[in-house]
Amino acid sequence: MTNVREEAIQHLKIAEFLIENIRSGVYKENQKIPSENELCRKFCVNRHVVRQAIARMTNLGWVTPIQGKGCYVNKLHSPIQYVLSSQTRFTENMENQGLTHLSKLVKWEKGLPTEEEATNLQINRDEMIYRLEILRYVDDRPISVTTTTFPEIEVPHLEDYFEGFHSLYGLLQKHYQFRPIRSKSIFEASLPLLKDADLLSIPENIPIVQIASIMNHPRGTPVEYSVARVRSDMHKCLVEF
Repeated sequence: MTNVREEAIQHLKIAEFLIENIRSGVYKENQKIPSENELCRKFCVNRHVVRQAIARMTNLGWVTPIQGKGCYVNKLHSPIQYVLSSQTRFTENMENQGLTHLSKLVKWEKGLPTEEEATNLQINRDEMIYRLEILRYVDDRPISVTTTTFPEIEVPHLEDYFEGFHSLYGLLQKHYQFRPIRSKSIFEASLPLLKDADLLSIPENIPIVQIASIMNHPRGTPVEYSVARVRSDMHKCLVEF
């Protein structure tokens, strides 16, 4: 058991060493990092430990292994700043930063709310809701997947407007003449579900940031409850008051 624990600590130390050297510019974009043999000698560990470290680096997106040639440093992407305020809107956030973006409606359904959804929307369990799953991309990379719910009474026949979907709030403004206003958001670090990891193109052992939010109708009542799962390696949140 001690050896397993020591190996786990060692492979993390090797990964941290490599990450720091990439961040500081010792190993630059498209440059090859030290070979397995070199790392084994440097850290006095066996090849299994080094391969664990490299697998972690690969999963985190720092390097790409090429069969028979070694591992090469990937292009480093700066975290995308997301401004969170009562008027936050994904489309405007990205356009203000000059970033290309895309929102894709993965699936939708109409049915009864869960207890959590009913509580946050302040509706009864027998009232119908729309539940949407939206995957968002920035610069062709998936950044977040969001499950968002609306009381059916607030957005009747919502499915009639899904063709050509590209902006949720744009749809709401155009067809229902309102734009939700954020009233509360709760942040939590967690590991992704397998389906979310697949949608976000990350391993299931890489943490995400989960943001549960309640949005109000301009008249003041809850109209939207959403749970966003955001890639932690691509996200930097700015909260405005």
